[in-house]
Amino acid sequence: MRMPRFSMLGLALAAGAVDALSFLALGQVFTANMTGNVVLLGLALGYGRTAHVMASGLAFAGFCAGLAAGFLLVGRGAGGGAARGPAAALGLELVLLAGIAVGWWAVQVPRPVLVAASAVAMGLQSAVTRWAGGSGLSTTYVTGTVTGLAGQVVALWRPGRDGGKGGGIGRPLGVVLALAVGAVVAALALRLYEPAAPLIAPVAVAVAAGWWAWSARRGR
Repeated sequence: MRMPRFSMLGLALAAGAVDALSFLALGQVFTANMTGNVVLLGLALGYGRTAHVMASGLAFAGFCAGLAAGFLLVGRGAGGGAARGPAAALGLELVLLAGIAVGWWAVQVPRPVLVAASAVAMGLQSAVTRWAGGSGLSTTYVTGTVTGLAGQVVALWRPGRDGGKGGGIGRPLGVVLALAVGAVVAALALRLYEPAAPLIAPVAVAVAAGWWAWSARRGR
């Protein structure tokens, strides 16, 4: 079943919040946006910053592990009518994000553990949205989404030549805006009331997953 628009927006908001937290409070590393993280890894290698190399490398490895686990879960449960595999992947993501929130308040949790857990969670989310989000859409990065959005805008302006197959701009535009809103909200929370900052992502994922489950039940 294709993911509802509201669920996509919730997951995008969560990814924006996670990236803001990881960059601003976990050592200037991205755990959702791997394009930016690979660039940071290259910069750290060029400048010889060992700590940043380790953080970016850990985030990349964790994201890949999350992707692998997510695709395994999606492939194993996708035929289960209500998409039990994607639901399991989102459930595992929610557990990880909730654990990060607990670890945020427990100062004895090492920062690399939080980075790794955050990256795994975002890898799981990326696998689910790749399966159910629709062509060209992702909730963890915007380069491909913006590219698809530009193509759809052009298709709307040139319906005669392109066949009018733009597919609508509301969904990809909403994802881009939600990602930015998540980053803004998390950054504000870090400034104004830090204990609330790690709660943004798990709440957004819980709402998104719940809305998807309710939509699937209503559709049947």
